[in-house]
Amino acid sequence: MTKNIKFITFYDLEKENKHGFSSKAYPPTERTLVLREQIIPGAFGYPDMYIRHMKLRYDNRDYPIICMTDYELDEVKRLEILAGAVNFLGEAGV
Repeated sequence: MTKNIKFITFYDLEKENKHGFSSKAYPPTERTLVLREQIIPGAFGYPDMYIRHMKLRYDNRDYPIICMTDYELDEVKRLEILAGAVNFLGEAGV
């Protein structure tokens, strides 16, 4: 991981067993796909996927957080995600 983090992705998807944070260290281009906020209906045994956007101000920079979960985020979970993103950036040496 580098200090060039442009955005953070948070996953909490039970069926895919995907949990936690990741980041991309490259600048978005015209080929970069960022999903808009929405609920993607589940299919083939998968639950609905909730795409939500958050923003974190850390070390005088804004970091977009794209959240992909199989449940709606409540205020407590949003705060947990923000705290986790701060830890994630700290571990990355940002």
